[in-house]
Amino acid sequence: MTDEVSYWVASHLTGIFEIRDSSSDILKKGSRGAGLSINRGVITTIGLSKHSGVQIFFDGREKIKTEAVVTSKVIEILLPKKEEVNLKVEHNFQVPLSSGYGASAAGAVGTAFALNDLLELGLSELELLKVAHQAEVITRSGLGDVIGLYQGGLEIRLKEGAPGIGKTMSFTNSGGWKVATVHLGKLPTSEVLSDNRKRETVNEAGRELISELISRPTFSNFVKLSAAFSAKTNLWSKRLQNHVRNLPHSVVGSQIMLGEAFFIFYHDSDDLKEIKVFGTQIHQETICQDTIVKREER
Repeated sequence: MTDEVSYWVASHLTGIFEIRDSSSDILKKGSRGAGLSINRGVITTIGLSKHSGVQIFFDGREKIKTEAVVTSKVIEILLPKKEEVNLKVEHNFQVPLSSGYGASAAGAVGTAFALNDLLELGLSELELLKVAHQAEVITRSGLGDVIGLYQGGLEIRLKEGAPGIGKTMSFTNSGGWKVATVHLGKLPTSEVLSDNRKRETVNEAGRELISELISRPTFSNFVKLSAAFSAKTNLWSKRLQNHVRNLPHSVVGSQIMLGEAFFIFYHDSDDLKEIKVFGTQIHQETICQDTIVKREER
């Protein structure tokens, strides 16, 4: 048995979604929608520890269980109390937290895969992804990011549920679009998933626009419909809305769901030079197909 295992997992960003969580089976809960995986993500390292219990660190800072609910839930599912071991879990984030970048899903997947290797649990990749999805749903941290990571690249989530239960399809970037993101602040996913009025607004808009995307699954259509979804759902703050609506005509902007952050879809890097966003940074992203990589392999 090795003393330490490390995984890098991509971030998954959503442009359009519909909440589908009425099933009594957690693995059948999820979302329909569309999004993409990027090559910034979360590095999760788990090792055996001399410290009693489980220590969890975010970028070097120790967190209590209530501050690391998704990671704690993954460990709880994989390791019943009768099998408790002393562990040190370290997450290093390349993306912002609570901002729509799917950091909790990436951390959940990394935790499941690293723990499986470290303790030789013998679970398959699909079983581990189902555990991560389950942890996300239970903690109301996300619904569709894990199956999005399972598909990789550009995906449409056709049917809700965990990997192996939900259904996805890929689409290609035939329009030469590039993607950048801007992070302005935090918007916890649970705040929207727990608000019935917001859920109704999301589902009404999502249902219609996802059907349009499925009928014409192109990147250009994804860009257009993501912008329409942002406008229809009105989940954005005034600050975010103003930034998106004041972008140059050469680019298209839409809210990253669910976060105080936005996409910039563009064709030429010169398009970004006109954009003024004070106090933050424009990140040019790379769409990523390989979303789960053991560290010595990366």
